[in-house]
Amino acid sequence: MSLSAQKITYAPIVGGSAKETAYEARPSVLLSVHNEFSSVEAVWRRFEQVADGFAFQTFDFLETWYEHIGSKAGFDLQIVVAWGSKAKPLMILPLGIENCGPLKKLGWLGGDLNDYNGPLLAPNFLEHVAPGEFSKLWEDIQAVLPAYDIAELMRQPAMIDGQPNPFLELGTKLNASGAHMTSMGGDFDAYYDEKRTAKAKRHFRSRRKKLEAMGETVYVHPKSAKDIEASVEKLVELKSAALKAMGANDFLAKPGYADFYKALALKSGSEGIAHVSHMEVAGAYVAGNWGLVHKGRFYYLLASYDGPKFGRFAPGVQALVETMKWAVGRGVDTFDFTIGDERYKHEWCETAIDLHDHLSAESFKGRVALIKTCALLSAKRMIKQTPVLWDSFTKLRGKFAVT
Repeated sequence: MSLSAQKITYAPIVGGSAKETAYEARPSVLLSVHNEFSSVEAVWRRFEQVADGFAFQTFDFLETWYEHIGSKAGFDLQIVVAWGSKAKPLMILPLGIENCGPLKKLGWLGGDLNDYNGPLLAPNFLEHVAPGEFSKLWEDIQAVLPAYDIAELMRQPAMIDGQPNPFLELGTKLNASGAHMTSMGGDFDAYYDEKRTAKAKRHFRSRRKKLEAMGETVYVHPKSAKDIEASVEKLVELKSAALKAMGANDFLAKPGYADFYKALALKSGSEGIAHVSHMEVAGAYVAGNWGLVHKGRFYYLLASYDGPKFGRFAPGVQALVETMKWAVGRGVDTFDFTIGDERYKHEWCETAIDLHDHLSAESFKGRVALIKTCALLSAKRMIKQTPVLWDSFTKLRGKFAVT
């Protein structure tokens, strides 16, 4: 099957700004490249309802990210839509090109806030692009994109819902971290009994009683914009403090990051993609989380607690259990702890997910940079996947944070 792209005029497909261009990837795949969210919004919103994909590739998530982070970082939007017959989308690739010093870098929109990257795929994608053919289509896509030096397409699962991720046909390396998730079923009590040891249950009950002895203990879902904003602000404050105490990178201090979490929560309200909740004891904020809910899956993304005041009561676990219980009540089956190999995740999760990085260079500058990038990523993976090295690294990092 030839997938050689040719530029064509196809205004009905583009349906937006004159800046958008459509291309033909013969015999049956058309490509359109969009440089504005507005020109592809209607198509994207309809497609994400039926497509295989993750919450990180939804329109609301990425448009909000671009408004608060991506645009300020100078990302040049290169949103690619592959179309099949009858002008129906087969795939949406949320891509962008970022200026990194002298380099132009192609990457996924969402940057480091995306724990899972990849395209949105139509359920019948393989009927149009058979296994083994994606590399040809990718060449066509590269041909219609502006020039760039290096592609860093990171943190991609091998499967996108029930379909193979076609990007793994391009050649990948394992990411430094894996991801973890669990299936809770429709009965949280049965799930909890299976996952927690008798000792863990006793500790949980004992700590909960001690919290309740301090005052009314409630799990709060803020409804009003004012309350949602206040909940997110407190969570960001606690998470930033915890990261600094560990000597870890406080990504929430970077321009636009805290604003992104707040904005998406406000845009979602109490029923949208972003979930905000927290526990209170006697009116005091104890622990909270910010996550995403999409297609029967909860993504557990940002969580923290007030350690100095309540740390001895394990408030993070208390809030986590309440969130999982709430999710089951909303019809969620999969609770996704996402990227990271923290030990506590193994207590809950029966499924581990490898993540894959595709890196390639398109210029001499890119090839030089790729050598350095690959070396750094290999070292990072070795440290993270070697318990002794990782423990030593975290202890040293914490020591420097204290001093």
